[in-house]
Amino acid sequence: HVFFCGTQNMIMVDNIYHLKINPDGTQTNPQIVLTPGSSGEWDDHHTCDPSVIEGDFKMNDVRYKYAMFFLGNRYGAYYNEIGVAFSNDLDADTWIKYPHQVVKKTWDYDDDQMIGSNKAWGVGQPSAVSIDHKGVILLTYTIGDVNGTRIVWAKADFSDMSNYIPANPVPMVKTGLVNINYTGTDVTNNADFAIDPANRKIVIVRPIHPNIDNSYPTHIGNTEEVACLSLDDFYSSTGTWKVMVRITQGVTGFPRNHNSGIERNSFGEIDNWETPVIYYTVSKAAPDVAPQGTQFAEWTYHIWRGKVHKE
Repeated sequence: HVFFCGTQNMIMVDNIYHLKINPDGTQTNPQIVLTPGSSGEWDDHHTCDPSVIEGDFKMNDVRYKYAMFFLGNRYGAYYNEIGVAFSNDLDADTWIKYPHQVVKKTWDYDDDQMIGSNKAWGVGQPSAVSIDHKGVILLTYTIGDVNGTRIVWAKADFSDMSNYIPANPVPMVKTGLVNINYTGTDVTNNADFAIDPANRKIVIVRPIHPNIDNSYPTHIGNTEEVACLSLDDFYSSTGTWKVMVRITQGVTGFPRNHNSGIERNSFGEIDNWETPVIYYTVSKAAPDVAPQGTQFAEWTYHIWRGKVHKE
């Protein structure tokens, strides 16, 4: 089951799609399963960055087997926030949204937060892992505000949404995650995570900064990185991430490589942290694309798949 963000009719409004890859390699047709909310709702512009997890969840006295965490964006606002939707079937045509944000932006007023002449990004890009195979979730996500851009994590209980209480986030340890030139600790954002419970390891795939190619599209990164850390170190905010591979143009043949995810079981787990399967998005760059009409780089996005090999 693959859940991903896409657009319709070359209009840049994000919807969440689902497809299945069968054992013989054939695929079902992509189908929209989550759309922006109605006008005036907190997510009435974009819904994207899905992370689906199995557990035992209840909302409005209905029990659900699956939860989908997603980024939502309000029309006319720049900032993002995080929501959740539920289903009892991964093949469902429609997921049932919890009506409110489960992680709100870090400032308490309704307008965009200004950082000089720029607007703060908000919170989003969630990645969920089940802690107890029920309702307790390790939720990692990106924050972008006046205090900078960073990844944080929280353990929160989603087993009964009538009693849901947002958990205080913890900054993710960044030691070992360096920038593209290996000259210092990198900014962290837009990452996916998976846990190898038997070996007490956590694996991350993330973009590396800065984008060293100044041709269009400069807003899309060219390198992703896979790294691992002791799960105990992750929870204690200690230790050093070990880099396993960098996904570059030399690896993929594409000038932009971005928006990656990890193939996981339904609880966010993997069997072998040393050889994770990574899904990553590729894009063309100038002169093959241009910021106009049907030539935008976004129309060249495709999702590819690769497996990390043990050295």
